[in-house]
Amino acid sequence: MTGVLAAACAVVVLAGCGSDGGRTSAPPVSSSAAPSAPREPLPAEFDAARGWSISAEQDVEFARPTGAPEARLLLVRASGPDGVHVVAHDAVTGAVRWRSLPVPEPEGDLDSTVFVTSDGGREYAVLATTGTGADNGVDKPARSTHLYVYGTDSSGTAVTPEREVSLPVASGDYWAQTDGRVFLEHGDTVTVVRVADGSMTSYPEDDAGLRPPKECPHAIGSCTDRMAVVAATASGPLVQGFQSFWVPGAWISDDVKPAGASSNEGFRNVEVVGSPDGQSVLAGWPTEDPTEWLWALHDGATGQVRGSVKCDLDGGTAHGPSGLEPVVSDHHLLAGYVAFDLSTGQGQCFAETPDRRAIELTAVGGDTAYGAAGSDDTPVSVSLSTGRATPLPDGTKVPDGVAAGSAYLGTATDGGESILVYPPA
Repeated sequence: MTGVLAAACAVVVLAGCGSDGGRTSAPPVSSSAAPSAPREPLPAEFDAARGWSISAEQDVEFARPTGAPEARLLLVRASGPDGVHVVAHDAVTGAVRWRSLPVPEPEGDLDSTVFVTSDGGREYAVLATTGTGADNGVDKPARSTHLYVYGTDSSGTAVTPEREVSLPVASGDYWAQTDGRVFLEHGDTVTVVRVADGSMTSYPEDDAGLRPPKECPHAIGSCTDRMAVVAATASGPLVQGFQSFWVPGAWISDDVKPAGASSNEGFRNVEVVGSPDGQSVLAGWPTEDPTEWLWALHDGATGQVRGSVKCDLDGGTAHGPSGLEPVVSDHHLLAGYVAFDLSTGQGQCFAETPDRRAIELTAVGGDTAYGAAGSDDTPVSVSLSTGRATPLPDGTKVPDGVAAGSAYLGTATDGGESILVYPPA
């Protein structure tokens, strides 16, 4: 059936509960103090004197910090001999607010990770795992992907998932939107999961329901070559095709092309970079200038351009759409040299100009972004409200990310490293 996961896939959705039902509106903060962090040179927006740290413990490694803004938590994935689990720290003090029970981690090329998303007025943490199970030498190891769903308002040290969603396939990639959807790519199919209730819809590459709202032939091939769902909007799934993207039955990029942009220039094709919430879609469009891309923020429901900016990339295409991983805060989206205000659609380019070195933006907190300028990676802060870039003092540590208002340095504890976290000043 078009757009619906077949029963033969034997999808399992298990309902469960946390150690306290996962419904505590204001979970108590643990009295255990987090280890302090060294006083590092940081941007002025963060308090270097009140930092705390996460280090490996008893063969358990921690990685992939992410923020839960509503619960004001910094979450990390913990992995050890017993499997993987989630640890939720108070983003300011570092105290452990809750910890989930370990679940098995299949062997695979894609690491387990933690997503944070909200749906129906509730914020969720989702632990995603994928790969193959143990090999007993006789049976072929089972391939599986699991989503373990927890309320970020949980408490306790043995929290069980409120819901588990399982598919009998290994995922090649997974990603999430902030509106309660997680996407699982497996083979030529993408499955979209609503974490609030575990409901799923699968879209095979050749699904007739994914076809564009009008014919779109190209000089070579058609836009329907290599169709794939990359996001979900209020009007339906967002599909990336060949030199086009669209929402079936609603709109196609050919009809909302920004001025000065092209669907194809040489080997460069228009491509969706991402959609943080399903409401806005960031796309990279080639222009006639081979050193330039036009970045456009499209309305997810209509496809109309909310804002755009051209960015000269100094003769290279390394910062084209492919491989970019957008960084998103409440109101801003960063992608390489480009920043967009999600509330107004205004875009800004921080590529090299006659008067300023190129600034690659890597983290954002509030209205301030952080990054590195030029080939010597000078630390810099950028006011996204004014566009003004300010060099930071020599030696300043630029955050690897900002989670629930706190900056963190480092993303994993392997190799004896620690994740250092600093609250707002």
